[in-house]
Amino acid sequence: MLQPLLKDELTRILEGHSLDEDLKEEIHQEAQAAIQFHVEHEENYEHIGNSRIAGYPDLPPTMEWPCDSDGEYYTFIAQINLGELPFSPFEGLPHQGILYFFLGLDEPAYDIDHKIFYYNGDSSALKKTLPPTGKVEICAEDRDFTSCAISFQPIVTLRSEGELGDVLVDQYEELYELVCEQSDTVWGQHQSFAGNTRRDAYLRRNGLEGLLFNWHKSESQIHKEIEQAMHRGSTDYAEHLRSEVLPQLQEYQTNREKHDQASENWHVLLSVSSLDEVGMCWWDAGYLEFLIDQRDLKNLDFTRTYVNLATS
Repeated sequence: MLQPLLKDELTRILEGHSLDEDLKEEIHQEAQAAIQFHVEHEENYEHIGNSRIAGYPDLPPTMEWPCDSDGEYYTFIAQINLGELPFSPFEGLPHQGILYFFLGLDEPAYDIDHKIFYYNGDSSALKKTLPPTGKVEICAEDRDFTSCAISFQPIVTLRSEGELGDVLVDQYEELYELVCEQSDTVWGQHQSFAGNTRRDAYLRRNGLEGLLFNWHKSESQIHKEIEQAMHRGSTDYAEHLRSEVLPQLQEYQTNREKHDQASENWHVLLSVSSLDEVGMCWWDAGYLEFLIDQRDLKNLDFTRTYVNLATS
């Protein structure tokens, strides 16, 4: 449910467009709140625990800067002090504490290696933390970022998928861009031009990896692909389709409604665009999206999160 100020803001936005009353009412019912962050100035580290993007985090002594299996350290993306948000856009999101976001190798552009930590302890224990000594940063040549302090502003968002999104993009493109394509958000919407990232996250985190690029296919299509793979000598791939993809597809189709409802629980926890001020460019000026199952967030479980890079 939107806060009164956001309801007024949405009314003001819709007044600038010629919409019938039924469509206005539907938009009001479907609209959601998000928190958009804005780059303020280059970080000077005068304050400990403030929200920032890039640079160095303020970590407690119990938390180590993460590294990958090769010993290279993850890139620090952001720390979000939840106490600085104007309000919590989701009841499961804590009102206090700090979320830390770290990124590993961003290839391929889906299911990217990453870490998210949450701390809600003694703020006096926080300390500006430098990367591990003697180690190299992952993708260091592409991640010479400038740390910046950030501030927050509540905004109205709308999912771009579904009939309502289709109507807006076809008939009210300006309004669609205004409410459906917001980025740099806490609890915002994903960039739908890259596909249904929420479904991808659900499949990957629930043992259905074989369906990531196959969920929409029919069994006959998979059988045909098996035959084609055997014909060209790709026996391992044919066996993968036969023993993994096909059984998963059969189960998915049998319980389609259950799976679709479960994928709806996934939501963007943090989105970060290609920010010129920070020197960030995600592939072809894309968007970095950290997603979480709402049920996991309510349990403060950040071990099953998912990262996608939306790019053209």
